[in-house]
Amino acid sequence: MEPGEGLLTFRAEGNNRPDSPYYSRKIHWPGIASRCNTWGSGVTIGRGYDMKHRGAEEVIHHLTLAGIPLAKAKKIAESARKSFCAASDFVKENKDSIEEISEAQQVRLFEITYSTYVKDSIRFYNRYKKHDSVAWEKLHPALREVLIDMKYQGTLAISMVPLFGKNKKEDVIKLIKQTSELREYEPVRRRIAWLQEYMK
Repeated sequence: MEPGEGLLTFRAEGNNRPDSPYYSRKIHWPGIASRCNTWGSGVTIGRGYDMKHRGAEEVIHHLTLAGIPLAKAKKIAESARKSFCAASDFVKENKDSIEEISEAQQVRLFEITYSTYVKDSIRFYNRYKKHDSVAWEKLHPALREVLIDMKYQGTLAISMVPLFGKNKKEDVIKLIKQTSELREYEPVRRRIAWLQEYMK
């Protein structure tokens, strides 16, 4: 089960295989427990719903809006604001007692989260594009999807916006290949493959 919008990001943020370390329907912490003091991620549920910068009330609101029962939402929300070893420890101590969320709940939670990133991405693009950049509405849908995915992951820099504004896949593919942080995650994010498939 997948959302109608944001497939690139949804697929990159986890999978539906219970035996995988990237299984996303249980609370998880994307780091190495033995080096938790160097990994700043928060406790995550679903496809990239990180609670590091979220208060408990916000978490409960989003989770119940996605159809998750209040009691479970409150338990998950106990991880709000946690990061580093505190987040790692919370997952270790509660992963078995907090049941997984359903596929439908996961998709709904992603839709709630993704919509805010779409709005943020439009604002970000319009603020930092150059005078000769194409309007957001004229930007190729595949490029828009990649830009939003970078914003979602936290890897989109101001300097990258004008390259998207040229509306050419070659420029963004070159950017990904030449930027170490983007290149490192490319096997999982698959942005180049997305552009090559959907931007002929």
